[in-house]
Amino acid sequence: MKTQDLTMVPRSDQDASLPFPSLDGNTLQAYNKLVSTLYRCLHDNTGFQSFFDAFQQHFKALQGGILGVTSNPQRMVYGWTFGYPEGFEEWYINSDLPEKDEALTRYAQLPPRQFDSFLGGDSSRTILDILGPESRAWAEAVGMGDSAGMLVTRENGTNVVFMANRHQDFGPYTDDELLQMNLLAPHIENAVALHLKLYQSNSDNENLAMALNHVNKPLMVFNALGNIAQANNAARDLLDNTGNLFIGDDQRLHSSDRRLTRKLHDAISTAIVLSHKGHLDTQTLFIQNGHERLAICLTPLVANSIEHNGVLAELFSFDINLVPDFGKLQSLFQCTPAEAGVAVDLIHGLSANEIAVAKEISIHTARQHIKNLLAKNGYRKQTELVSMLVRALG
Repeated sequence: MKTQDLTMVPRSDQDASLPFPSLDGNTLQAYNKLVSTLYRCLHDNTGFQSFFDAFQQHFKALQGGILGVTSNPQRMVYGWTFGYPEGFEEWYINSDLPEKDEALTRYAQLPPRQFDSFLGGDSSRTILDILGPESRAWAEAVGMGDSAGMLVTRENGTNVVFMANRHQDFGPYTDDELLQMNLLAPHIENAVALHLKLYQSNSDNENLAMALNHVNKPLMVFNALGNIAQANNAARDLLDNTGNLFIGDDQRLHSSDRRLTRKLHDAISTAIVLSHKGHLDTQTLFIQNGHERLAICLTPLVANSIEHNGVLAELFSFDINLVPDFGKLQSLFQCTPAEAGVAVDLIHGLSANEIAVAKEISIHTARQHIKNLLAKNGYRKQTELVSMLVRALG
């Protein structure tokens, strides 16, 4: 991009007399490098990480990212982030913080492609004076000094927000820095739009549809935006029979129970985040439907190209009155009759506390049975054990 392309026009006659920030040659060169790095992200399989690294260094940013957020309620459904500690995204998705996050709310209400910051260059204030109790606790813990962000795009009920927090040691974002961000804004919008098209293009994958329909078990695949890329005929038949689960017009999985819908979306979003990190941990949700219990095993899918990442959902329907095959359980999972009884309760979605109450045993005994099942079968997490139990008897 040539320097003359970056000439800025005053926003109004009233503002014409005000000093306008200017960028020197070195800054413009650094800006052009940022733009090049951003567009190179479309040609590799690491998402926006290289751009985040360059942005973080240039603007002395602490943490941030590009987040897809629903508007009502305000929940994170997908995203690419930088600077956060391990496990933060999963915790954030499954917490109530997104609904109370002043930064997300502020940036989602901006006109598209317009960066704003909390402090506006005023070093006499602190962001802690502006934030509510929940956000303030997090900001104080990480030493946040300012936050800047913009609304990238708004479509299909989802706001895509770019945000970048900054450590207090570097002071608030300056007018020059916000000018550079606003020059970057249309390029960020273009790059994100192209990325989203790559993700959404997988929803018409006929080969995937044919592959899923060769499997008799109910299967669904979610793309990296949390939308259903494909659901085989067995899955659609099962959804029709449950009555309280359905595929919405937005191509997302919904329930007639809003709380369950939120739980489903949070679990799918968590699996998407794990897929970007290369983690294959499976989690299982249980849904009660009359005398039936539906189990949904969600496994992150990691592909060669990050836009092909997603989530595989396996659906299992159980009659809660049906007596499981204890012999099969003991044989497959090398467990005692007592441990097999606990395994059955895990398949029905009970927690350790609920198992202790149902079997009239101590919580310590219930947990010990679960630990034995984990140790005997080589699993680290209870979620992995539960998923394998469901698959074995499903």
